This record gives sequence, C-alpha cells and structure tokens, in this order.
Amino acid sequence: MAELENDFKQSGGEWREFRIGELFEVATPKKRFDVNKIQFGGAYAYVARGRENNGIRGYIDEDLEFLNPANTISFGQDTATMFYQTQPYFTGDKIKIFSFKKGVLNRYNANFLIASMQKAFSNFSWGSTSFKVEALKNVVIFLPVYENNIIAFDYMESYIQELERERIQELEVYLSVAGFKDTKLNDKEKEALQIFTDSSKSGGGGQLVA
Repeated sequence: MAELENDFKQSGGEWREFRIGELFEVATPKKRFDVNKIQFGGAYAYVARGRENNGIRGYIDEDLEFLNPANTISFGQDTATMFYQTQPYFTGDKIKIFSFKKGVLNRYNANFLIASMQKAFSNFSWGSTSFKVEALKNVVIFLPVYENNIIAFDYMESYIQELERERIQELEVYLSVAGFKDTKLNDKEKEALQIFTDSSKSGGGGQLVA
C-alpha cells in the first residue's frame, strides 16, 4: 500500500476537494414502494435504508418503469447509508439515487467514493434534516487527482484492489494458524468474502485517509 501511495505522489498526484453535486446527479426515485404493501419473492432488489446486505430487504416484481438504474449509489436520506448497486432496483422511502457524472462506476471506484463520502458524513447525526438534496450536493469530499484536476481512477481502483488482497491474505493466514494448513480460498469463497467486504465498507463507516 505504501508503494502504491508513493507512486501516486511521484506521478504528481494530490488530493482535492469536490462537492458531491460536482460528481453526482442526486435524484429522487420515480416511485417509493411501501414495505408494508409489497410482496417479496420477485426478481428485482428492493433497497431500503438498512445497513446490511447492501441495503437490500428482498426482491420484488413491480412496474419496470419505476426501476432505478444500475451502476448507481443508493443513499439512505436519514441514515447516510450508501451502497453501490450493480443491477436495476426499486426503493423504499427516503432513498436518493446518486448517478456519477465523471465516468462509469464499478465496484472498485464506487467503494472508494463511498468510503470518502462516509468520512464526510461521519459527523452528521442520524435522522439529520441536513440530508436534503441541496445540502447533500454541497457536502465536500476529498479525491485523488492528477494534473488539470483529472480524477485518479487508476489509483482509486488499485487502492481498493489492494485492500481486498490484504483481507484475503489475512483470512488465509488465520485459517492456517487455526490448523487448516495449505488452505487457499477458491473462487466462490473469495466472491463470498468480497460481498462481505463490500458490505462492511459500504455500511460500516470505513474511511480513507488522505
């Protein structure tokens, strides 16, 4: 990790302030579905304000016109819970949809952005009235940039990938110490760990330090 950061600085990288409104379109879902009036067991994720399972309460079938787009970040408006959603989804009450203006989100740069936003929102109280759209747009976060304020997507993605590798290595060491010698995670186990890692970073208040 230190080598990655050193290479970034030697390439002229630095950290710059951005307002969320510069980076994201902040939208209200076309329709909010009351959890007490829906039936689970469908095909599309129903995202609410909870902190577990990427905010997904279950899966439902509703009018596809009201689906929110994939590759966006769902934001719990009174809890500041943020999750990267890879597939189209429906929402419950008090959810905003963050659509990235500066490029295409993937699970690496999205988790970096989420961690930066979590840090910015760490001083907000639960249920804060400050989570109104205009206030959200004016929240300041810090991101790595190169010359001409070009966002350093390569650094962001490499940073998250390195964190993932470290977590997998730590788990493999733990398994070895616990008596499972020569244990290596298979692809499905790594995928399961990644889901847990993404959920932890997105909902557990992870932070990045500039």
